[in-house]
Amino acid sequence: MKKFILILTLLLFANGVLAASNTNEKRNAFKEMARSHQYQHETCIRLSRNFKSDNRFSNYLRNNCLLYESDRQRMLDTIFPISNNVDESYKEQYPILKANFAIAMNKREIENYRLIINEYCKYNKYKFAKKDPEACSPKRINSLF
Repeated sequence: MKKFILILTLLLFANGVLAASNTNEKRNAFKEMARSHQYQHETCIRLSRNFKSDNRFSNYLRNNCLLYESDRQRMLDTIFPISNNVDESYKEQYPILKANFAIAMNKREIENYRLIINEYCKYNKYKFAKKDPEACSPKRINSLF
């Protein structure tokens, strides 16, 4: 009987440890997603400020970022719905799945910004020749990302 109680206690303890680690994993996933959102947002701000002497491009970057952030939220809510009718395994993995997808989206968007900036700088360096000649320098661009 003592062995049975000991085994039962160990199983309950192991289950509690697994639940706690699963909760930490979910919490960490959401923290990483929040960091990714923050990094994407701050990158947008840095890029917009770097090109402030070209008001049209700066506004484009700022508005593009706002649209992306709005679209990202709608997309995440659409792709990862919270419902009582879904599979139990989905409910358990929901925070992790959503966070991983959002982080991957943000990484792709930041790479898209890099592509936009590189193309813009190829053809518009003359706009910065007097006001800020370093705006399109590779060193400055890399520091923005």
